Amino acid sequence: MKQDDFLFYSATKIAKLIREGDLTSEQVTSAIIQRIHTHDSKVNAVVNKNLDQVLRDAKRADEELKKGLVRGPLHGVPITIKESFAIRGMKTTHGFTPLKEYITDFDATVVSRLKEAGAIIVGKTNVPPLLMDLQTDNEIYGRTNNPWNLNRTPGGSSGGGGAAVSACFSYLDIGSDIGGSLRIPAHYCGVYSLKPTEHAVSAFGHFPMPSNSKPPKYRSSRHLACYGPLARSIDDLILAFSIITGSDPNDMKVPPLNNNRLKRLNLNNIKIAWMDQLTDVPVAKEVREHIYLYVEKLKSLGIQTVKVDQFPVSTNKVWETWGKIIDAELNSGKPSIIRGIEHIFTKKLQKKYPTSSKLTPLTFKNYMKTLTQREELISSFDMFMDSYEMFILPVSVTAAFPHIKKDKLIGYQPIYKKPVHVDDKLMNYWKATGAYTNLFNVLANPVVTMPVGLNNDNMPIGVQCVGKRWDDFRLLHLVNQLVSELDMEVPKVSF
Repeated sequence: MKQDDFLFYSATKIAKLIREGDLTSEQVTSAIIQRIHTHDSKVNAVVNKNLDQVLRDAKRADEELKKGLVRGPLHGVPITIKESFAIRGMKTTHGFTPLKEYITDFDATVVSRLKEAGAIIVGKTNVPPLLMDLQTDNEIYGRTNNPWNLNRTPGGSSGGGGAAVSACFSYLDIGSDIGGSLRIPAHYCGVYSLKPTEHAVSAFGHFPMPSNSKPPKYRSSRHLACYGPLARSIDDLILAFSIITGSDPNDMKVPPLNNNRLKRLNLNNIKIAWMDQLTDVPVAKEVREHIYLYVEKLKSLGIQTVKVDQFPVSTNKVWETWGKIIDAELNSGKPSIIRGIEHIFTKKLQKKYPTSSKLTPLTFKNYMKTLTQREELISSFDMFMDSYEMFILPVSVTAAFPHIKKDKLIGYQPIYKKPVHVDDKLMNYWKATGAYTNLFNVLANPVVTMPVGLNNDNMPIGVQCVGKRWDDFRLLHLVNQLVSELDMEVPKVSF
């Protein structure tokens, strides 16, 4: 077996080969480390490495196997974790300069569960400052580049994770998503991701702060954020999600989820909705063409497909709700006078781009009204999804675009004046990147992002496959069946 062969394998297959003695964890881990040494200076995805410890862990995993001890389904498999998750003894800076020396002394729940399943953590993957961008660049670690074209972005804020998995620096990565941060890197880098149903995965240990900092005396971020895997196979999403999901005493909102293996579905009884663009957010022709080709493949399997010309609920209300919840929860510590001034000076911007909406004045009544509007939107979308097994639509309006430099920061929010090119049109940066993804942070649905092809520039294109709330495993198994039936392979990066 050639080294290059097993580097491109799935985590599930590598785990099986290690368990059966065809490979050792030390072999696999050494090959991953060598690939990082050889290529990551160009990509800059794995920024906080654990290489000495990881080799010791790999040797220990092999010794345990010799004694008949298998820790779990990822025994001996090297993986990475987004920089914003706490890992005992490692820096957790969130790409934010004031925290560049912060070392966490505990493991996030997802980290401890992956370790218990036998995974070996090679290191952490890069993020933008405080995760507040859909590109990946910060003053501590620098910029992450897309492995398919180093001049292009891998997306963000889980851009390091998407790039690491795509470049075969890792068999699996765990990221977070509050507006597209798992799905956009998966789309731009040609890999799979799962944004689970909100609260399906514990938030404990994500975005920890030092004990000597002065955070609010309450947990403010309570909605929209989700935590899930990036991988090179749908099997790996299923495996990883089964490990990290489930109730956690450290996060009371997370319920137990039923992971019954579903029987293969009769595809002739399946109905899937799809759309190639929203009326007010046009999508590049090449992205629409790939969605159409994928839908045609689904039809060839006997699946009934229904094109939806208008999104089932008001997109403006969804975007406005997203903006108001983000503002209320992430900026709740700002003095009222500052919030008022910001609101006055951004009124035109808020009207033009609803995701920039601010909840002013920030009162209990206004906050409850916003959450109530969210619940009404969720109920309406749930009724739409009752008729369909899945809903397919774009991830973003283009494939990965050339790096765009931010013009300035307002607080911690990056400001981009340079637009994104969408065919012969120009579009606002935030609208072009996140308009299709943040819809489902508000609506709370699980979303699998899967690669469906390459454009003429040899850049990956993916689609969002949206499932019913709390039917994460059913969605995963359906996509798995479709991938199997259509014999779809993840495109491979070649440096």
